[in-house]
Amino acid sequence: MPPSPKKSARFVVITTLCELEKSRKPVNALFSKALTQFPLESNDRQLATTIIFGLLRNRESLDIMLQHLCKQPLKKFNPFVLQALRVGLFQIFFLDRIPESAAVNESVKAVRSARLPKRLHGFVNGVLRNSIRKKDELLALIASPNQPVLNHPEWLTERWEKRYGKDEMERICNQNNTAASFCLQINSTRIDRKSYGRTLQQNGISCHPGSYSKDALILDDFHGTVTNIPGFAEGHFQVQDQGAQLLAHLIGPMLKGGEYLDACAGVGGKTSVLLQMAKGVQAKISASEPDKGRREKFADNIQRLHPEAAITAFPGTLQEFAGSTTQRFHGILLDAPCSGTGVIQRHPDIRWNRRVDDFKTYQNTQLGLLHTAAKLLQPQGVIVYATCSLEEEENEKVLELFLAAHKNFLVDECTAILAADAHPLLHNNSFAPVPGAEIDGFFGVRLIQR
Repeated sequence: MPPSPKKSARFVVITTLCELEKSRKPVNALFSKALTQFPLESNDRQLATTIIFGLLRNRESLDIMLQHLCKQPLKKFNPFVLQALRVGLFQIFFLDRIPESAAVNESVKAVRSARLPKRLHGFVNGVLRNSIRKKDELLALIASPNQPVLNHPEWLTERWEKRYGKDEMERICNQNNTAASFCLQINSTRIDRKSYGRTLQQNGISCHPGSYSKDALILDDFHGTVTNIPGFAEGHFQVQDQGAQLLAHLIGPMLKGGEYLDACAGVGGKTSVLLQMAKGVQAKISASEPDKGRREKFADNIQRLHPEAAITAFPGTLQEFAGSTTQRFHGILLDAPCSGTGVIQRHPDIRWNRRVDDFKTYQNTQLGLLHTAAKLLQPQGVIVYATCSLEEEENEKVLELFLAAHKNFLVDECTAILAADAHPLLHNNSFAPVPGAEIDGFFGVRLIQR
């Protein structure tokens, strides 16, 4: 389908957010789809990204202000108008560099582009102009220290308060409401972290070593395109959170000539870390990934980072892979599909997309994958079960149910596997960081077959 006539950045943002409300699909995929239909220039695309992610991090605050300005309940609004108002309010209250008049006019223009009735053009214009007049009053609504606006759904904050306590729940929410750190995983088969850090500094990119992973570099204030970072084409790094880096390391130490499987390989981020670990001991890495789009990115990433590695992801589910091979592995990394509540800082749409019933659905999938992985393991082999979820149903409960069905497995300690810098992230024999300034939330455990 050819691109549609040119639309503004705000129109693309509103369209994306309307689709998000309807579908609960990942916002990145919806935004990419919208850009295919309505292409934007680089600057406009960057502005649209800023608005989408910032709005999702502040949606509750915006709705409190919006409901104060309007008599009609928000759920009765035309969906496009509701998102147009949120987009306008976000720019007025949270983006310093956008003139208030431009924020109003662009939202009205987007409603006009959507061919909505004229009365709605006037409605959006009136509400946004009124918000400017009442700016101090509206800011006071969301600034109460006694009842902070957490910008997460109440059912989720209640779960976290029960699990972590009120103060820690509020800290996690506040962390999620800030932009995530930009973390690189240095490809040690190409260059060491210290040398690469000097290269970045020489190119005007400020950075510092990560606190937990020996291959991590945190970029202090980078807002450009990843492909323009020095060394990208040469495979010197990939973008990867420290928690994800350390989860892959839980499979170590690798045996000389051992066989290892990345069971849910995705786009190859953890596979790349496994290949780095395997190089010194000539271990062999295999991978499985059912999604075609992710497999294509997997191939691109591995070609860039490890062109010498003859590895192609199996094009099917783990169950299909198990049915197609007699191979058995010394170690299996199972980074299972999950709710993603540990990576909300990086993916702010997750908080609004999830429902409490989702956790049980994910649990069933996770258990099925673990049962299959157990069949693919050599005696005395290790399965690293991992998620980027904070929820017990997907972590401790999955572990409990698996061990009840597999008496020949036990949980192994992580302290001897991970370096001392990462030990503060361990809890009850599991790797369990919660979202912080330099790390996302994860769960990982080593399961040893006796």
